This record gives sequence, structure tokens and C-alpha cells, in this order.
Amino acid sequence: MRAKGQGVEEMLTVDQKDVIRREYFLKRKSMRRIAREMGHSRKTVRKAVHDPGIPVYTLEKPRPKRVIGPFVELIVQWMEEDKKRPLKQRHTAKRIYERLRDGYGYEGTDRTVRREVRSLRGRIPESHVPQTYEAADGGTFDFGTARVILGGREQEVDLACMRLDYSTKFFVCALPSQKQEALFESHIRGFKYLGGVPCRMRYDNMKTAVAKVTRGKSRLEQELWVSFRSHFPFEAVYCNAGEAQEKGSVENLVGYVRRNFLVPMPQVRDFSELNRFLLERCEQDARTRKRFDKTVQEVWQEEEASLRPLPERLPEACLPGSAKVNRRQWIRFAGNWYSVPPEYVGQRVTTRAFAFKLEIACKDKIIAEHERSYGHNDEILDPHHYLPVLLRKPGAFDRATAIVKWPLPPVYERYHQMLKERHEGSRGTKEYIQVLMLLKEHAQSEVTAAVEKALSLGIGCFDGVKNLLFQRQAPSRPWRPLDVASPLVRSNRVDHFDLLTRP
Repeated sequence: MRAKGQGVEEMLTVDQKDVIRREYFLKRKSMRRIAREMGHSRKTVRKAVHDPGIPVYTLEKPRPKRVIGPFVELIVQWMEEDKKRPLKQRHTAKRIYERLRDGYGYEGTDRTVRREVRSLRGRIPESHVPQTYEAADGGTFDFGTARVILGGREQEVDLACMRLDYSTKFFVCALPSQKQEALFESHIRGFKYLGGVPCRMRYDNMKTAVAKVTRGKSRLEQELWVSFRSHFPFEAVYCNAGEAQEKGSVENLVGYVRRNFLVPMPQVRDFSELNRFLLERCEQDARTRKRFDKTVQEVWQEEEASLRPLPERLPEACLPGSAKVNRRQWIRFAGNWYSVPPEYVGQRVTTRAFAFKLEIACKDKIIAEHERSYGHNDEILDPHHYLPVLLRKPGAFDRATAIVKWPLPPVYERYHQMLKERHEGSRGTKEYIQVLMLLKEHAQSEVTAAVEKALSLGIGCFDGVKNLLFQRQAPSRPWRPLDVASPLVRSNRVDHFDLLTRP
């Protein structure tokens, strides 16, 4: 006990506080007298008089953090770096714990990390209402966004997330947009991955599915969406306007994927590699996360038997349309230009827009297929659509947009220069155009090897390159010695070279 009169607060028991209050209120003693008689400081007596509650111990100094202490500075650094990152793609306490455990030798519990992160952030966690689901009873779907390093450039991509309510197994894929064709594509992929279709699916009121929000639970749905989902036997349920928490599980899933799969940002070449990465993480999550004292994968295997099967014939995840081909061999679709073969100039063609490609058809025949662009006024041109025209108009070759943008190896331009030097007028360019036409039917690596050999041997014609290409592709046959003294050779005066190269 500290010396009296120094103004230092002492820790009293409930009984001691009761005695002090009796002395003060019943016997009418002063605080000074009570402090002197009972050996307490006047500050302690004063607090006991005004506060009859159970005393609470207050630390004068914070307890030392022996386990988490050495890592607090690193946690603060990560939280500071997060301020420069997208709001929805920052570290969670779980992700911080995993990084400390896996990469920095942290041996404490995840609970300690969560408590420290909560203390640093000063936030109160939000409460949730527990829900109970039956197998194959329902699922949820939502779109979200995340930032990744795609093709060497940081950019935002769209995430489609589908989750089964009972097993909580989920599917995630990355798409270049949230358009209707992306909605269709993600559902086909999701149902295939999850092994079937639940009885009902919950959505928010996204415009790709809902044309108009009416009174109550009823919705006026988009015709193409109704046509698409009619192939799958599920009921579509929509949240009340502004009540996204009604499908909170999948709302949380979007954030879960961003924080646990995409921190730090993955570096991938294209969407195919990114989706393979996401699929692997979905599988890993199902094998490790627990549900009903089992792994999610084990619970899903039980639920899979109750899911409704996919239709024998899946719908195509595309939007139909039409366009007219202009004199540049272009059609315009969604603000961009796409090329078609020259024989369709002036005709009306049909289009089928998928999430990653655009198909162009005429009279049920596909005449062109392009990678889908989501830019504005982009020119997506196939050089092979222009080579037949350039063969008739070789003077336009050097500045033809489709040729200028064609990323061919440098050996092609060197061979073109040799052909122009070897032939007079436009003949060299025509020979070169015919060489480029080989790329439509043969692999670029094979044609490139033939061009390189022709350049090294000084063969300056299309027929020579074609012959070298066919020699590479023909099955190897053993050489047989030629008897130049045979009567056949002598009588017909056939050259040795002709006999060796004759098919």
C-alpha cells in the first residue's frame, strides 16, 4: 500500500468500499477522518464515496507483448501500404496472420493477431445472423472487381462469384466485363464446376438480369436472361432494393477472394492463366476450409448428389446481333471495328458476342472470328482478310493497316526486301503476299523456318518457300543412291536434281 496523502489511487475490495460508505453516509464522518482512521488516501476515500460499483483494475503500464510485439511494426507497415491499394483488396487480420506464419516465423495464434489488428484499426466487428441451409437448397451469385497485373500492366478485372449455401463451396472466374454475355459465361462455368444446379439462386438487382424493379419481390426480367436461365431448372430470387446484405455470403465471398487470393496482386499473362490460378485456389480452399467438422470438399461431395443435373444441351453464352460490312471490310460492334473477308463488302452479317470473342457469320456460315475488344474505336483486323485484295493491289501493301499492325518476326521483312531486289516492279511484293498467305493454313513456326531457310539459300520465289515448307512437313524417307548409268537416265537426259526432288 502506498503512503497516505500522496493522491495515489488504491485498489479497494467491495467490502472495503462498503465500510467507507457506511462511515461517511451513516456515521457522518468526514473523508479526511475516514482516510486517517482506515489508512487510505483521501483520493481513494473520495472515489469509494462517489462510486459504489465493483472496482475495476486498471494497468498503469501496458503488458509487454512478448509474442506479437516483434511483429507489430511490420503489421503497421503493411497497413500503411494498404492505404495506397484498392479499398476492397487490402490485408485482413487472417491474411496478416498467414503471411506472418508462413514468411516471418510467427509462432503465436491467429487470435492474437486479430486482437492486435483490431486494436490498431480501432473498429468494432459487425454482427451477423446465423443461417441454416439444406443440401442443394440454394446458391448466390454476384459480380465484383479486383486489380491484378495482367500482361505486365496493372488493371482492374471483373470477378464472377458463385457459391452453394449448404457446402459453401464456391467458384470464381475473372472476366473482362460484367455484361450480359459475361453473366451467361460465368453461370455455365460455375454450374459445371459445382457439379449441378441448386433449387434457387439469389441475385441483387443487376441490370443484366432485371429490366425493372417493381413493387415487392416481383421483377421485370431481361428477355435474354429469362431465355438463358430457362435452360437450367432453378428459381431466380432477387434482393430487396438496397438490401445487398440479403445475399451477404456471396458479398463477403468477393472480399474474401480479393484479400486471400489476390494479395499480393498476381502477375499473369492473360485471362486464361488468371482463371487457372483462381480455379486452383478454389480447389485448395475447398480442401482445407472446414464445414460441419469436415472439409468443404467432403460436404460438397454429399451435396452434389442432391444438385439438379445440367441440361444435355447447354445454351450458348452469347448475345446475337447484326451489322453491315462497309467498303473497308469492317463492321462496327460495341464501339469498335472488326474486319471480314472482302467478298462480304456491302452485305448484312450476323454477330454473336461472347465474353472473350466475337463471331461474325453470313447465312449460317462463320466468316470471321476475333478476340473481343472492350475499348473504344479499336480496329481489330485479320491480315488474311486483306491479302487477296492486296494481291491485286500490291501498291497498297506497305501502308495497309492490317499489315503494319501484324507482329511478324523480322525475318519476314528481310525476305520481302530480298524479293523486291530480285524481281522488277511489284512482282516481289506479290511473291511475298503469297508467302504470307501460307500462314493461314500452316503454323507460323513452320512457315518462319521455311522463310529463314529460303533466305539463307537465296531462294527468291513463293514456290521455293512452299517447296521448303512441304519438305519440312513431309514424313522423312530414306535416301536411295541414284544409278546415273541406268538406261532410263541416259535415254531421257534427266538432271540429277530433278530426280531427287521429284515427288
